[in-house]
Amino acid sequence: MTDHITPETQALIDRAQLEMKQENWHDAAETLADLYENLQTFDINYRLVTALFMDKQYQLASSYADDFLAEYLDDETHFRMIVALAVQNQSFVYAQQLAMLWDDEQTQSDILDEIRTAENHAKETMATTLATISRQFYHMSDYDLDAQRNRYEAARRLPVADFVIGAKFLLVDPFALPLIRATLLEDLQKLDIQEPVQYRWLDEQLYTIRLDHINPLTSSEVFEKIATLIDDRLGQEDPVALEMLAHQMRLELTLLYPQTDDVIIDADSWVDSSLDRYYGQSNHTEVGLQKYWHDKVNEITNSFFEN
Repeated sequence: MTDHITPETQALIDRAQLEMKQENWHDAAETLADLYENLQTFDINYRLVTALFMDKQYQLASSYADDFLAEYLDDETHFRMIVALAVQNQSFVYAQQLAMLWDDEQTQSDILDEIRTAENHAKETMATTLATISRQFYHMSDYDLDAQRNRYEAARRLPVADFVIGAKFLLVDPFALPLIRATLLEDLQKLDIQEPVQYRWLDEQLYTIRLDHINPLTSSEVFEKIATLIDDRLGQEDPVALEMLAHQMRLELTLLYPQTDDVIIDADSWVDSSLDRYYGQSNHTEVGLQKYWHDKVNEITNSFFEN
């Protein structure tokens, strides 16, 4: 599996291989978890996730798989495993979002059929629970931020069609938090919703958009430019500030999405203003509507941290 391993590590590897060969999945998972603490490679991760899957510890398996998500997306067998984990965890929204990342149309179609089958089974066996989750999701703007986050997370276990219905309702709800509406847009885009979607933006006006016709936020030119500028200016000088401002930037641009490119016409002055604000300095380079919306989203994100 790897070079230069200690005798203790080799003993764990040998034991795990034997336990997996014997299909002793529970013990194999425990042995591989111990091994993974000191040897965090994809090979060990895949064996650990496999053992946990076979032992029906789906939630734990999924959390480990997240460590090497990109690698799981490189091979169809590995890819099908993480989708199966999402389905077993009844994370139907995430399962479909994963499915949309796979290029082969036939494989994608087969996986979507599997997700629909699992959703129908959930509707038959968990009708009351799903109805409660749906109701709390559709009306979550009645609650505070923490409650809204909890209801949002629970809603990702709804059948995709039910999630989309609730998302469309919340996107125009004037009482839904701006971050919730922005995150819903991103989720719908990852689901590859191919129809017009109406949303309420920060100016409280309603707009209609085809999410499959525009780039995701993180693929947009302005997002990449701002991320590069922040990294160039802080990467070697102040790694703590880099981490904090990268997180702040992600939140601010999420709030502006999908009108990010229309608002930020000067990425350099946006970054200058962000740095000056972080270091408690005055800034006079950012002007006009860009400054207005930068101040607006900064005020909103500050309220998250205060809560």
